[in-house]
Amino acid sequence: HRNMRRRSLLLVLALTGAGCAGGAPSRLVTLGTPSGRGEIDFRVENRSASVVNNLYLVESSRVAAAPREALLPGALEQSGLWGDDLLRSGLEVGGQLRVPVPAAGRYDVRVVDRNGREQHVAGLRLMAGGRYTLELEEGGWRAPR
Repeated sequence: HRNMRRRSLLLVLALTGAGCAGGAPSRLVTLGTPSGRGEIDFRVENRSASVVNNLYLVESSRVAAAPREALLPGALEQSGLWGDDLLRSGLEVGGQLRVPVPAAGRYDVRVVDRNGREQHVAGLRLMAGGRYTLELEEGGWRAPR
C-alpha cells in the first residue's frame, strides 16, 4: 500500500507541477482510515488564488484510454471525455464543495478557472467509507494554449 500511495502522490505531483505557476502543488488529503464500506465523502477545497468555474470527475481508466486530443485544453474532444460540469456556480477562493463519487476506484479531476487555466489531478484513489479533500493549490494551474 505504501508504494502504491507513493506512486500515486508522485503522479499527482508530476501532473500538477508540469508547466504551472509557482506555489504548492495540489494534493489529496485522506482524513482517517477508509472503512471499506459506505459512501465516499470527497470534497474539493479551493486554496488557490482563482475562482474555479468548472469541475469534472471521471474514472482514471477512461482518461488513460482517451485520445491525446481529449487532454488538451480547449479541445473539442474534452467534453466527450469529461462529461458534464459538476459545479452549479463557481467555487470561490477558500470555498469547499462536496463532490459525489459513484463508486470506489481511481479518478481524475479537472478544474478550469475563469481565465481558462486548468488543473488535471490524476489517479486519485478513493475507497469506500473514506473521507478525502482535494486541496487545489496555486502551483497546479496550467495556462490555456
